[in-house]
Amino acid sequence: MQTILRITSIRYRWLLGLLTLRVLIDGFNVLISMLIQLGLTVALSGQVNLLVAIFAGMLAAAVVYTGIYFLSGVVTERLKRRVSGDIATALMANFLQDDATQVPDNGTATNLIVTDTQHIMQFLDAGVLPLVDFGITVFLGVIYVVTQSWQLALMFVAFGGLFAGVSRGLFRQQNQAQTTFIQIDDKHKAFFNDFLANVAVVRNLNVFAYSRQRHAHYFQQAAPSMEQMATASGALAGIFNGGVYLAEVLTLMVGFAMLTVTGSSVAGLLGAWNAGVGSILWSFLGLAPTIGFLAQQRTSIDRVLPRLTQQVMPVFSPMKGDYQPDTIKIRGTKVSFHYPQTNREILQHLDFQIHNQGITFLIGANDAGKTTLLKLILNELQPTTGKIEIQGVSAKIKSASLFAFVPQRSVMFTASVMANLLLASQADPTKLPALLKQLQLDRYAADLDQTLQPNQLSPGEQRRLGIIRGIAADRPFIVLDEPFSDIDAVNQQAVMQLLRQEAKKRGVVIITHTFDFVTAADQVLKVGDHHDN
Repeated sequence: MQTILRITSIRYRWLLGLLTLRVLIDGFNVLISMLIQLGLTVALSGQVNLLVAIFAGMLAAAVVYTGIYFLSGVVTERLKRRVSGDIATALMANFLQDDATQVPDNGTATNLIVTDTQHIMQFLDAGVLPLVDFGITVFLGVIYVVTQSWQLALMFVAFGGLFAGVSRGLFRQQNQAQTTFIQIDDKHKAFFNDFLANVAVVRNLNVFAYSRQRHAHYFQQAAPSMEQMATASGALAGIFNGGVYLAEVLTLMVGFAMLTVTGSSVAGLLGAWNAGVGSILWSFLGLAPTIGFLAQQRTSIDRVLPRLTQQVMPVFSPMKGDYQPDTIKIRGTKVSFHYPQTNREILQHLDFQIHNQGITFLIGANDAGKTTLLKLILNELQPTTGKIEIQGVSAKIKSASLFAFVPQRSVMFTASVMANLLLASQADPTKLPALLKQLQLDRYAADLDQTLQPNQLSPGEQRRLGIIRGIAADRPFIVLDEPFSDIDAVNQQAVMQLLRQEAKKRGVVIITHTFDFVTAADQVLKVGDHHDN
């Protein structure tokens, strides 16, 4: 809870205010029990006026109770939304850290952002607050029953202790099962993401039987955990419901049997018993689902908090004052690299310089190391030997923030054309229509507010939109991975013409396997086949 408070914008005073409201709400039940007992005594004595006053007090308390409950609900909902937004934002920031090896797979990321965040978001109204209500109600109930009959109070406490011991053991069982289940569910959701991303292939090749088989496989893996959770949940519900009603009968029987010993009145006994049942025993009836949800929350907290406690370094967008346009360059000295657990040198003693003007082609065959060199430049990987420096920039600037990267497949969102191209940046949108027209995307240039439908875009359109997105980012360098694939010859020429225009203002790095667009003015870095020696 301390880490959640630190990572979110929730303040202690907000929780204190909410706790105060809950104390007032929980005290209502005890107050009504006291008024009922007093009303019984007054009614038996025939004091009509006083009885009317008691009823009026109960009605007034009910009105106040309604207002306090409304206020508590509003505050709780606002805190939930704030927790949800803060945790989801913190997780996204964690995913975007420099260490690409720490990025979770699609299934895990989906569960962290959606399922786990929702569980933590509901930590107040489905976990903490029900326990607070439970504790306050039971405490006040015990205090009141003790004032009427300590013997009866002792019986209620004994039953409560028995229920608490059983619930603790079943909570551990549910938590263990939930942890196993969510790990399997991560893989299941990753499979669904892959399925949806390749649904055209699945439909074309008629491999639905394989997809259904994988789906059934994950359900079979999760079945023991689901069975364990169901058993524990059923045991809680059965023990609490059956046990509470058994305790009601036993405490009432013992109470009447002890009337002659304690000297209590029937009205006093019924009042104490009613308070004990309403405030102590009945509180356990709502505890079973709370314990089940707490098991889910505990699992989600264990999964999310390690990511929230890692320090997420801010990525500064480079400003003109943070670098010197005429001097900035990337310098690689004797750069060698091989992946862990393999002796194959992907790069060997490579020396290079990339200036922030002009075009540099990274050329090599497939698996020659072009993408590896790119990751080294972007600081996603570290050289095995040698070093890569960014010269002419402020020390606070991360190397990745100097680059606008255009991958082979640029992901588009169901949002406006402008939103897809600017991605909430402060770039100048007035340049977009001209860029769209230059790359033969006139139908999008006419209305930047029209909604883009990603599933209706051709691969070539996606690639050209991605190139415009990279240019609009206005970084000192733009890096394009195979920008000419999926584009016809006419549009390839249009893309190359645009990139040569941009090369007068920024460094353009093109990863490709062909020399088709290289001119004498361009720099060429050949990767693989010992060209990097």
